[in-house]
Amino acid sequence: MLQQQSSMQAFSGSTTALRSKSAFTSSRVSRGSLQVQNAITRQKKEEIVKELQGKLEGSVIVFGLRFKNIDVPTMQKFRRGVPEKSSVYICKNSLMKEAVKTVPGWEVLGEQGCTGDNAWVFVHEDDIPDTVKHWHAFSDDLMKEAKATAPKGVEPVAPTTLTTIVMDSKALSPAEFKRCENLPTKKQLQATIARLLKQPATKIASGIKAVPRKLAYGIKAIADLDEDKSKIVGDVAKPKPKEDSA
Repeated sequence: MLQQQSSMQAFSGSTTALRSKSAFTSSRVSRGSLQVQNAITRQKKEEIVKELQGKLEGSVIVFGLRFKNIDVPTMQKFRRGVPEKSSVYICKNSLMKEAVKTVPGWEVLGEQGCTGDNAWVFVHEDDIPDTVKHWHAFSDDLMKEAKATAPKGVEPVAPTTLTTIVMDSKALSPAEFKRCENLPTKKQLQATIARLLKQPATKIASGIKAVPRKLAYGIKAIADLDEDKSKIVGDVAKPKPKEDSA
């Protein structure tokens, strides 16, 4: 009987040990899974930051808009209406702050724009007028719908607003942003410069005044007139010397 009781105690002790070992193993696996999950999360964040950096580098204007009061189908409609070379991206403000640290010219976004909910619109140099017009048409349509469905005598709150607008390292006001609808496209600017270079000096001087001075891609458009990017405008514009017929 004592031997049987001793055997039962030994068995019971073994079971306890097995349970303890199982609990330890489970805890260790749980910690391991958490570490892997955190590693995946860090990797995903790094990928998003890298993608944002690429978008910043390829943009002339970046602006943020509130999307909290916009349903998904409406937001998708806005996204589809953005010109092909531009894009809409929603991410955490902390990731945008991290991205602007490594891309010069966009510091204002991190300082002024990364608060609350933001859908970021990255505007390519070829898409400025069309993107600005698209935003204002979208905003106006939402406001008209809000007014139509609001109780009588109640002025509705705008469903969406701009949080910040940055161009050429500076924050733009809504009025300045609105005027961007009239900016020439890159191709139009190149055509204007090419035409001016064929005109007398007096006409060039008056024509230059019509070219927006703060247009970030203006200088690049001039450089594109010649394949050798090391040349200045005068080198590109001056006539080639005539060959000696002797």
